[in-house]
Parts: sequence; structure tokens; C-alpha cells
Amino acid sequence: MRIKLYKDFLKEVFPECERVRKVSLNAGFSCPNLDGTVGRGGCDYCDNKSFSAVAMSELSVMEQLEDGIKKNKNCGIIAYFQNYTNTHAPVEKLREVFMPVTQHSKVLGISVGTRPDCLKPEVVSLLAYFNKIKKVIVEIGVQSANDKTLKSINRNHTAECVRSAAARCKDAGLLITSHIIIGLPNEDMEDFINTARLIAECGFSAVKIHPLHIARGTKFAEEYARGKFGLLGMEDYCKAAAEVIAIVQPSVAIERVSAECPSYMLVAPDWCGLREKIWEGINAILEAEVEGR
Repeated sequence: MRIKLYKDFLKEVFPECERVRKVSLNAGFSCPNLDGTVGRGGCDYCDNKSFSAVAMSELSVMEQLEDGIKKNKNCGIIAYFQNYTNTHAPVEKLREVFMPVTQHSKVLGISVGTRPDCLKPEVVSLLAYFNKIKKVIVEIGVQSANDKTLKSINRNHTAECVRSAAARCKDAGLLITSHIIIGLPNEDMEDFINTARLIAECGFSAVKIHPLHIARGTKFAEEYARGKFGLLGMEDYCKAAAEVIAIVQPSVAIERVSAECPSYMLVAPDWCGLREKIWEGINAILEAEVEGR
């Protein structure tokens, strides 16, 4: 089967531009499960330094943007507010941060990484306002459709919260994309299928599928070292990812199937960043299923 990829989605959204690149930005926001709003300590798997090139940046947002534009010449630019929860602030603060970025002549649109419990009506209204200036894509961290899992990993939101936030954004004319994790502790294929169905049900335009990987300094690193849970092997991950892709296609584009983590921070598995090998495994499974019908 031909898989709809994120580049296909970008061509639909920005047909005027042959090449589109994301420039990651750190606007200095926090998270509601870090600062005590809904919890403390952050998600058990998360350390922003493990996946964001600008996690430790001391540059201003506009300086980061200009730097990213210089590195991506002749490309259309999506300003990607990546670090932590980029709608977890008063509306006035959000307007102050987003306004100059949306007014930049080189920026095609903005992508706002956030959580489903940080998309209140007034925030969505603000994003809808900016969507009239430049295209706005809201990236929502879903991770799982299992409420017990979401609680146990310190996400502290629910699947119903995802449904509500997704509907609110779509009703406001915003594009929505999503993140999910395959291989969270105590989850199995039924959980992965339910998460895929949630993504399809909510009308997301794209999904990032991540294998659970262990970054140093996280709670999961401590628990993994004590043998509290294990990780999927590459073959089982590819089977699960293929199942997810088969469920969400063709309406949901696949943005990624591998993980990003610097080698000095990665505990396991050693294959999680092998993008090409993972895609080979997934494609082989999907092709075999088509031939077997």
C-alpha cells in the first residue's frame, strides 16, 4: 500500500512551496504537569534535551527563527514551537510570542506543540485569529488512548480530553496533528489499536508514531534499570506500527515512525533511531498483508 506521508500533507497545505522545513523554537514555556497545575515531575519518559535541538538555547525566539531560516535556504518555513507546552500561558503572553513570528515574511505557518488539556476556548480563539494571518497547525500530544496509562506515566489528562480539544480546534478551522507512543508499560496490541482508532476518530491530519525509548535522567530510566518493565523489540514494534498505520490511512499522514535521542542520552533500545530499517520492517508487513488478502 502507498502510505500517505507528512510531505504529502505539507504539499496539500502549502502547494505554493516545493520544499517546506520546520524550524524548532523554544519559547520558554513550562508544562502543567511540571509546575503543579496538574502534577509535578513531568511525563515519566520525557526530557526535552533528548529530542529538541533548541532545548538549551539562550537565544530569543526571533533569533532562533532567523538562525533556522539561514540553515534552510530556499525552503518554506514552518515555525515549530516545540519545547514543553506552548499554549500553557495567559493569552496575552501567547499573543506576544506568536505575533512577531506570524508576521515574518519567510514564515509560511506555525506549528504549536501542546497538550489536549491546554487548549481552552480562549486559546483556540487566539490560534484561530493567527490562522487568518498564517496557517496554524496544532500538534497535540496524545500518547495513548488508555486513561490508566496516561495516569500512570504522569500525563494527567484523558482520552476524552483529546476528543474535546481536537473537536474544539477543528471547529475553529485549525489543522491538528498528533503524537503517540507505542510500547508504553503494560500496553499491548489492543491498546495500540485503540490509540490508532482515537487518532482516526478525532480527525487528525497527521501522526508522529514513536517507539518508547529510555532517555537518561527520566523516571523511566530509573524504573527500566530496576527491571520494572521491558521494551518492545524492533520486529514487534514494526508489527504494532504497521497495525496503527493501516487503521489511520489514508486520511492521516505519517510524520515519523522512529525516535530522536542523542547517543549520550539514550539508554535503550539501540534501534529506535534507525528510520530506514524501521520503515523497511513496516512496509514488509503491510505488503505481506495486502498479498495475503
